[in-house]
Parts: sequence; C-alpha cells; structure tokens
Amino acid sequence: MPSRQTQSALPSSRSRYAAKCVPAAWLAAIALVPFAACDTPGVTLVDPDISNPNDKGTTIHVTLADSALAEALGWSQGVPNAEVVLHRFVDPFRPDTIYSDSTGRVYVTDLLPGLYWIGGYRVVTNPEQGAAIRAFGGGLKVDLPATIELEMAGDQTGSLVISELHFGGLPPVELDYPWDQYFELYNNSDSTIYLDGMLWGRAFGHSGSALYTCDELRPFREDPLGLWSVEFHQFPGAGTDYPVAPGQLVTVAMDAVDHSVAHPALPDLSRADFELTGTADPDNPDVPNMASVGLGSNLLGHGMWMSRVMFLAQAVDVTSLLIATVTGGGRWARIPADQIVDVVHSETVKLNSAPPLMAQYYCHTWVNRAFDRLDALFYRSGDSDNITSLHRRVLQYTTDGRPILQDVNASFVDFSVATLSPGRIEF
Repeated sequence: MPSRQTQSALPSSRSRYAAKCVPAAWLAAIALVPFAACDTPGVTLVDPDISNPNDKGTTIHVTLADSALAEALGWSQGVPNAEVVLHRFVDPFRPDTIYSDSTGRVYVTDLLPGLYWIGGYRVVTNPEQGAAIRAFGGGLKVDLPATIELEMAGDQTGSLVISELHFGGLPPVELDYPWDQYFELYNNSDSTIYLDGMLWGRAFGHSGSALYTCDELRPFREDPLGLWSVEFHQFPGAGTDYPVAPGQLVTVAMDAVDHSVAHPALPDLSRADFELTGTADPDNPDVPNMASVGLGSNLLGHGMWMSRVMFLAQAVDVTSLLIATVTGGGRWARIPADQIVDVVHSETVKLNSAPPLMAQYYCHTWVNRAFDRLDALFYRSGDSDNITSLHRRVLQYTTDGRPILQDVNASFVDFSVATLSPGRIEF
C-alpha cells in the first residue's frame, strides 16, 4: 500500500492514489473499479477516484504528555513533523506513514473502517539541553474513522532494557525446530546493575474468544497494579554475583547450544551468558542456568516460550505474590508494578497473510498503558523466516561510542524488525 503524504488539517483536503499493482482481493474490498489481476492481458488499470463526499475523514492530533516541555519546544499547539504510522488490523500490508503539520495534526480521508494501530514518533535535538537527542513516542489502537488525540511521552534513561527478542518457532520449511529462541538485556545506564534474583517472564496476553469476552479478561490484561504471569524464570546469584556494566549486553538462550548444527540458518548460542532450564533440554555446563520459579512450566521441557507480552522484573519473593484464578486460564501470580523493570509486547504479522480468523474476538490492549502503550508489529515474511528479531532502536551514541537505546515506553516505536544479532547491538 502506498504511503500517504502529509495532509492538511482542513476537512476539504482529499488524498488521491496512483494506480498500483496490488492484490485483486484488496481492490475488490474497496470496490474501486471493475478489474482483473495485474498484468492481465487486455485489462488496463486506471487511476481511481476514491473521493467520497460522505467521508468525514480521520483527524489525528499529536501532542506531548509533558505540557511544560511542549511549551519550551514551541509545541504547545501540537508536535510538528511527527511521524504517524497507521496499520489496519486485518490488512497484510506494511503500515502507512504520514507526517503532522505545524499544529501537530494530520487529516486522512478514504480509510477503510476497522481497528488500527496508530503510532506517533519524533526525534529532536534540543539546543537548550546541550544538543542532547530526545525521542518522543506513543500509540494506541482504535476503530477508525474517528478524531484522535495521540499523546507522546519522552524517552527514559538509566535502566536495564530488553534490547532484542528472537522468537524462533517459525523454522525453515524442511525442519521443525523452535529451540533457538533468545533474548538480550542491555545496561542503558551509567552505573552497574546486578541481575541476581531478577525475573524474566511471560505476562497475561490473552485475547477474547467465543467463550470469554474482552471485558471479562480486562481485569487481568489491564491491571495497573502489576502484570499477571504463570511462567517466569529467575536469574541466579546471591546479590552481587552477576554485575552488568554500563553498555554491557547479556544474551539469554532457551538452549545455549550451537543451533547451526541442526541448520546453518540457525544461530550459535553456545556462548550465551545464561540459559533457561527445563526437564528435557540440553544443559551447557559452561552457561549459568535460570530456573523456572513460576506456577507452571512449558510441557515440552525446554523452558518458557516467549509470547505476546514479556517482562523483566526486580528480584521478589515469589512466595509472597498474589495468586488469582484467571477466567478460563488457571492460577496466575501478579508481579507488582513497582518491581517491573521493562516490558515488551508485540503482535506477529505475516506479510501477505490472510486476515486473522479470530479478528472478531480481538482485544485492543494486552497490558495497562502504564507498562507499554502500543505493541510492536513483528513482520514475518512467512514460515521460512527464522532470521529476524525485534531490536530496540539505537537513539544515539556517547562520545566514547557506547550505544544509548531508545525507550519511550511504546514497543511499536521503540522496536524494529531486523536480522538477528546475538551478542551485538547493531540496529
């Protein structure tokens, strides 16, 4: 789908698209003109006029959450030149990108109705802060067309962040091999941080279903007091055994072995810093183990699989956690909000795939917005794609060349999809 150009905020503006060679089903869906597929002999595609006098359009107003900072930057009316990304839930195409005007507004017409991801992003060098680079971002899911207020927050610094997620599980077509999952942590601060006792877990991320509605699941999905989890692993150590220096990267493998032995496209994780433990996985004696300390464990015996919502938390006494029975989902423990260090949540989308079968039961949010404001779209090219990861963006480099990673608390703009790179910050 072609990118829309920046639109005026005036309702009289209309967008117009040049003819493209696009899938026939999409053209039919918006009922433009009679057609056949691209390159069909004897058929000529024409530039369609899709203006609709009854289309009220969508206005998106991009603002900063910090009004004092907005005033200092001259953005009191809105954030100018902000990148606004829209993606319709059931479309298998890459998102559209548009840019806000001088008052922080964009106006888009002729959108197909439905649920959209909307992300806002702006990077700026502020001379008043010694030429420091700042990033601002935010997002939400909403049914369009509508009038939207999109509020962005500034980047956070001085923390341990999740820097890369490799989900595995979509192996080469000739090999059923999902054991090459890994994640990485990065010390984005200026001081040493200790991993001892920290938790790595999978939070509640269920959508609705024909049996359980989004409203029934909302108390667990959107709980502001913490993240509900049934599976989590704990870093070893007695307090100061596993320091992470500023700028240091830590790789944690599901199985710390050389997976390229099974297939050359798979990563070598034999030198990982930690590995998850399970009842049936190989154990690398040179790599410290992270024990499963949750209420349940993966039945396949290789440790916890990554899924929609993943979190890193401070060391807590797991026996003191609040336990509750989730609707249709067994017993879950709540990790307190003040112990959550970082959260990443994402939605896997295969390019050119059919619309999700469960779209009618899809819930708009997976976690409370205090933890993350919009999930990343993890694009896969298909079932043979096992070489991509979600990577946290590099915002800038220090004078000594150390990367500072972006953290605006919105996975949609904090992460991008790129080739996996265990043990390195590259993107």
